[in-house]
Amino acid sequence: MDITEASIVHHLALVLLLLWVLVQLGWSHPVLFFLALLYLYKVNAYYTLRLQKRLQFEERKYANQRRLLSDTESVRWLNHAIEKIWPICMEHIASQQFLLPIIPWFLDKFKPWTARKAVLHHLYLGRNPPMFSDLRVLHQSGDDDHLVLELGMSFLSADDMSAKLAIRLRKRLGFGIKTNMHITSMHVEGKVLVGVKFLRHWPFLGRVRVCFVEPPYFQMTVKPIFGHGLDVTELPGISGWLDKLLDDAFEQTLVEPNMLVIDVEKFVSAPEECWFTVEERSLVAHVKLEMLEGADMKPSDLNGLADPYVRGQLGSYRFQTKIQRKTLSPKWLEEFKIPINSWEAPNVLVLQVRDKDTIFDDMLGDCSVNINDLRGGQRHDMWMSLQNIKMGRIHLAITVLEEELQKNLCRSQKISAMMKLRRRWYQCQAHSMKRLKILILKNIL
Repeated sequence: MDITEASIVHHLALVLLLLWVLVQLGWSHPVLFFLALLYLYKVNAYYTLRLQKRLQFEERKYANQRRLLSDTESVRWLNHAIEKIWPICMEHIASQQFLLPIIPWFLDKFKPWTARKAVLHHLYLGRNPPMFSDLRVLHQSGDDDHLVLELGMSFLSADDMSAKLAIRLRKRLGFGIKTNMHITSMHVEGKVLVGVKFLRHWPFLGRVRVCFVEPPYFQMTVKPIFGHGLDVTELPGISGWLDKLLDDAFEQTLVEPNMLVIDVEKFVSAPEECWFTVEERSLVAHVKLEMLEGADMKPSDLNGLADPYVRGQLGSYRFQTKIQRKTLSPKWLEEFKIPINSWEAPNVLVLQVRDKDTIFDDMLGDCSVNINDLRGGQRHDMWMSLQNIKMGRIHLAITVLEEELQKNLCRSQKISAMMKLRRRWYQCQAHSMKRLKILILKNIL
């Protein structure tokens, strides 16, 4: 292993070496040891999170492989063809003609508040092409796409990949300092949805729409100086910022139903113009989920209790409750607002109850709810038994708030408020006229 590819052992050795040097110099204040311990704790938390993400992705990948799809085709021929064409022209087309014009849009939209400007100066994807694991034709195509494909895609760059990202900090924060970040490796893996619209004339492809079916697995190595040194994505603070940046970029723009739309006609005829757009779909409803409590949880710790929490997913939206310590009857009492993008999708809410441990969290059971069956605006209060385990129940309430229903409700509330104001105005007018009549009669008498 290259020493620049740091593991938790490298971090531990570096901290111990630094502490030894400081002690030799006479700097042995307890605060230094506390900071070293805090640093190692943060590093361990990062590596644990990265391992958990990898295991979750492998579980989803294995589940997809076990699923029987009669219309799934082998794509060895496609991988063989891409492997031959990639170094000749395909890498140049992918990096220089497609990604270089698109990446600045993402950098401008998702750059952190600490950065005033972020520019990609150089991009080379390396000699390894993307590989495809399966190909499936979806018979029900959305909108006006003539062909919709679902592909399993994996891109693991070789050691010759290089990309240079220049970031200028804000003057108030970093005095306008400019820093370079060198991306030396990248791993992207997930299910890709491709929609194609054909034409009767050249270039015969009118539009291509691309998105991920669910948030993909993504890892990259970023080094600060000429592609050498420690991977800065592993440093506490920076790792969390990069993870959040990538999660926002993928989930808000590149995960279904949001799509990257490529106008092939404009790309071929006038490539200097903006030939791509990001299609962000409007929501059709929200799910108000109330995670109330649990009962009869499986004892998972040595003390006969558990530290349960609930992790849920609906489409690309993920959430997690707080951890309830040392109990078999947790009281979460939390509320989540989950977006619904389309009623044509399955919209199955998957809930997993887990026991929080130091390294690996134990599974306490799972259950699922079809949200499409709960439309109408009523509050559905239910107890659900946990599957894949012999004990455990969770108490939840689900209310589907459709956008049209919400608009009608708001409209009726506004009309009701206007009617109340009008009645109040008439009452005031009648009261004023009554008082005026009394004053006139008093003056006459």
